[in-house]
Amino acid sequence: MTDVADLARMTPPSVPGGCPAAWRPLRSALLAVLVTLAAAGIVISRRPDAFTNAQFYAEDGTRWFGDAYNLGAWQALGVSLSGYYQTLSRLAALVEVPFGVGNAPVAYNVMGLLVQIAPVLFFLSGRFRELVPSLWVRIGLGAVYLLMPTTELNVTITNAPFHLAVLATLVIVAPEARGWGWRAFDIAVIALTAATGPFVYVLLPIAVLWWLLRRRRETLVLLAVLALGLGAQLYAETQTPRTAYPLGANLRDLVLLLCDRVVLAGLFAEEGHTHVYVTGLAHATVLAGLVLLVAAPVVVLAALRAPWELRIFDLTALLFLAAGLAVPAVSAAGNQWQIMTMGRAGERYFFLAQVAWVVTVVWAASRLRMPWLRQGAWVAVAVAFASGLVVAWSYPAFIDEHWPQEAREILTSPVGTHLTLPEPPGGPWTFEVTVRSGGLS
Repeated sequence: MTDVADLARMTPPSVPGGCPAAWRPLRSALLAVLVTLAAAGIVISRRPDAFTNAQFYAEDGTRWFGDAYNLGAWQALGVSLSGYYQTLSRLAALVEVPFGVGNAPVAYNVMGLLVQIAPVLFFLSGRFRELVPSLWVRIGLGAVYLLMPTTELNVTITNAPFHLAVLATLVIVAPEARGWGWRAFDIAVIALTAATGPFVYVLLPIAVLWWLLRRRRETLVLLAVLALGLGAQLYAETQTPRTAYPLGANLRDLVLLLCDRVVLAGLFAEEGHTHVYVTGLAHATVLAGLVLLVAAPVVVLAALRAPWELRIFDLTALLFLAAGLAVPAVSAAGNQWQIMTMGRAGERYFFLAQVAWVVTVVWAASRLRMPWLRQGAWVAVAVAFASGLVVAWSYPAFIDEHWPQEAREILTSPVGTHLTLPEPPGGPWTFEVTVRSGGLS
C-alpha cells in the first residue's frame, strides 16, 4: 500500500499540515485503489475483447484448462510441462473451479491482469520510498513497464509468469521488509516464481549476488526458497524434457535483434519491426551496429555508476534475454533466431530488456549536469516513447472461436464424449476434453 509519506508529498499546499492522522490510512487505501483501477484500465483498453469476449489463448486451453478438466485441478497442479512446473498457471485453473466452465476464460484473464499490474503496485508502495523518494518518479518509471507494448504478454495467464518474474526481481532488490506482512509477501512471491517456469535459473544467482552486496539475512531466506525451487525444476526437467528447436544463432542476427528488438523497440515503445527498425534496409547490419555503438555509453555508465538496484535490475533483464536467445521456442519449424529477426515472434524474451533499457536511459539523462540538457533529453525520450503508443495503442482482437458455444457443448454433451475445440491464436491450436459429470473439480 502506498506510504503516508508519499501522500504527504501529494497534499496540496492549501491544506496546512496535510490530512489528519485519522484520515491518512483511508487516503492511503483510496490512492492504492485508484492506482489499481488506473493500471487495470490501461491494460484493458489495449485489448478490451480479453474481457468482453474472453477466450482461452494457447496453453490456456490446451494445458491449464484441459488438464484441470480431464485430470482434476488438484491433480494437474503437479504436472510439469516442457521441463518446468508451471504453478502460477495451474493455480489459476484451480482458483477458477468455483466459477464454472463457462467463466473459465474471463477468470483466467482477470488473474492474468492482476499479475500484470502487480509489479507497478509494488513499485509504488512504501517499500520503494527510500530508494526512489519521489512518488511521481516511481509513477513515471512504473508507466514505462505498464505501457511498453507486448501483445504476447497482455493479460493471458499463459504468459503471466513473465510479469511474475518482474515482480520477483523487484522483491529481491527492494529495501528490507518491515513487518511480517511484507516478509510473507516476499516469500510467497519468490516461492511462486521459483515454482513457475525457468526463471529460478536466473533469479537464484541474482539473489546470491544481491546477498554478497548487501549481506541481508532476509535475502538468505529468499535464497533458500529459490534453492528449493531450483531442485523442483531440475526434477521437472527429467520428467518432461524441453523440446530443442533449430537455433540458427549468428553474430549478424544478434546485432539486428539487439538493435531492433531492444534498443529501438524499447525507446519507441513498439513490439519490434513495427515502425522504427533497420532489418530489411540496405546495410542493415552496419546501421544496427551504429545504433548499438550509440547505446553503449549509456550501458557502460549504468554498469559503473548506477545505483546497485538498477544495475541488478539491468543484469536480470540481460540474463533473461540471454536465456531466451539461448533456448527460444517461437516456432516448431525453422531457425528460431531468423524468425525473431524478421518478425515479432518471441516478444516475451525481449520485454524486460526493453523496459530496463528505457529506465536506464532515463537514469542516464538524470546524470547530465546542465539542466536544459537534462530536461531536453527527458523530453526527447518521452516524445519517442509516446510516438509508439500513439501509432499502435490497441492490440488486435483474438480470432473469435465462439467460446460460449464451446462451453455449452462441453456442458451439454453426454458424459464420455471426446471434444476437440479450437482456440486462439488459431491454426493448429486446439484443446481436448472428455466430458465428465460434475465438470471442473
